[in-house]
Amino acid sequence: MRVLRIVIVLSILAVPKIVYSKVYLDVYATGMKKMVIGVPYFKGEGISRLRVDIPELLQKDLEFSGFFICAPWSLIDRELQDEGIERNEISFNKWKSIGIETLLKGKVKEKGEEIVTEIYLYDTSSASLELAKRYRTKKDALRSLVHRIADDIIEAVTGAKGILSSKLVFVAGPKGATDIYISSIDGLELRKITDFKSITVLPSLSPDGKYLSYTSYREGKPNLYVLDVEKKSYVYVDRDEGMKVGREWLDRKTLLYSHTSGKYSSIVKLDVESKTRKVILRKEGIITSPSPSPDGKTIVFASDMHGTPQIFSMDMTSGEIKRLTYNGKYNVSPSYSPKGDLIAFVSKIEGALEICVMDPKGSKVRMLTNSGEINDSPSFSPCGRYIVFSSQKGGKTGINLMFVNGENRRSLSITGQNEMQPRFTK
Repeated sequence: MRVLRIVIVLSILAVPKIVYSKVYLDVYATGMKKMVIGVPYFKGEGISRLRVDIPELLQKDLEFSGFFICAPWSLIDRELQDEGIERNEISFNKWKSIGIETLLKGKVKEKGEEIVTEIYLYDTSSASLELAKRYRTKKDALRSLVHRIADDIIEAVTGAKGILSSKLVFVAGPKGATDIYISSIDGLELRKITDFKSITVLPSLSPDGKYLSYTSYREGKPNLYVLDVEKKSYVYVDRDEGMKVGREWLDRKTLLYSHTSGKYSSIVKLDVESKTRKVILRKEGIITSPSPSPDGKTIVFASDMHGTPQIFSMDMTSGEIKRLTYNGKYNVSPSYSPKGDLIAFVSKIEGALEICVMDPKGSKVRMLTNSGEINDSPSFSPCGRYIVFSSQKGGKTGINLMFVNGENRRSLSITGQNEMQPRFTK
């Protein structure tokens, strides 16, 4: 990415392509076994702090991912710390004897304002090399480098990239004066996009990050805006009467949004570049929160067409509508997984709003949160293994992250304000 100024070069070592994953995440199971990884100090020239700083930051990222337990450095004796990084220099049996399943070796070198880092990931049971890469980056992009290395390690072990390099878009601020922010997962790369000091909600970036859609009362009523992020200019504004809310993109230039005015609601498909709109569904009552399947053949949405708010699916070709939720009287905010296997949604259970998942047919419903709080706005990570959502507790609303099976829940405090309606950028 240009902004991060990271250049990644494959190592000259021949590395076999990994076609399996050691860690399997079962969305309907609990107690996933984490992998124990050893991350000793990196080799390096001189006494550069990077030898310690990079593995220390990597341990934090890998622990945060939920897939790993990092062995403490106190467990690694001097002999293991001092050994080399090549396969024939590593005592794999000794690493296994202290419980290390996967071993990361690395070396780092400073060249002016540039950092050159090499990593080697080994399976201690088979003594096989699973990943080898060389990275070049500017010194001021160290955290971005660490996130990328962590994501590559996660991909080598689980079969899909991690989320450490991902960004979140969300709204934050006091009631009635929220604005849009984009941030890295750790909150260190934070950018404020709007400064309206009015009600601004439901931001969503197009898959290529070029366009940002949101609803705002900045002009006194709930208009839908689509902003060209780089040019900082609006490519589309819907100022028609009624509530306009858009949260999902069919592709890099096609936005799905809902429009409610008077007794009727519509789901609109908008090409933001040609400005053409097509109403794909119109009914009496409330229709909101359209979310497409990954192949674009189906959308799910929330509607009160049967009396209470429930979730429905619609075939985009035939227009056939099917009701998916039957448990409870309040089910809203559906979000399709990028894998196409799950739909996350919000359900009112015993007076609380809880995050749940179901399969695309409305079966295998599972409640993921059970906190008695107000949990809202679930959205999947690009890899489909995490759900990010907002949760209100004690009068404060914050961003939370968890696996799609409800485990490894973490709170993310990025701005220190009320933070709501988070979504991963692609």
